[in-house]
Amino acid sequence: MIEIAILYILNKYDTTIYKLSKLIDEYFFAFIKTSAGTINPALKRLLDKGCVSFVERMSTGGLKTKTFSITTVGKKYLCDLLITFNQKNPNHFINEAKVVLFCSNVLSAGQLIEFKENLSNNLELNKLKLENGLKNEYITLFDLQKKLVLSSIEQIEKLIKLL
Repeated sequence: MIEIAILYILNKYDTTIYKLSKLIDEYFFAFIKTSAGTINPALKRLLDKGCVSFVERMSTGGLKTKTFSITTVGKKYLCDLLITFNQKNPNHFINEAKVVLFCSNVLSAGQLIEFKENLSNNLELNKLKLENGLKNEYITLFDLQKKLVLSSIEQIEKLIKLL
């Protein structure tokens, strides 16, 4: 998810790592909390893939700074990540679905149709898994556990309505 957030911000702004971290925190405040330990390795992966580039300059304080920007490859990769979103871990699915929905404004009209279809299918599949878990006769859930699963189902239903 951090790669999507980085590319989304760089699609809007050319920026330094410090400012990138701040912008991710500002834009994605409800979904992602960043740190240098997540941004730096993700930026390295994106650099290696040719998705971002940087220009190194001397700051007014005499320090070298790198200003990062998204490349054409990065823009395509961002769109591909959004369109093909498929989080397998149910612990992260709902939050990450919200992130990709949040970033979907970078997609073209045609891409948006494909994105919505894929996301809708993934939402329905995860909802079905949760519903089947509630019906599983071999699992005894306490009331609070059932309420938590039902809450997740409600969140997924709300996301489906947003599409």
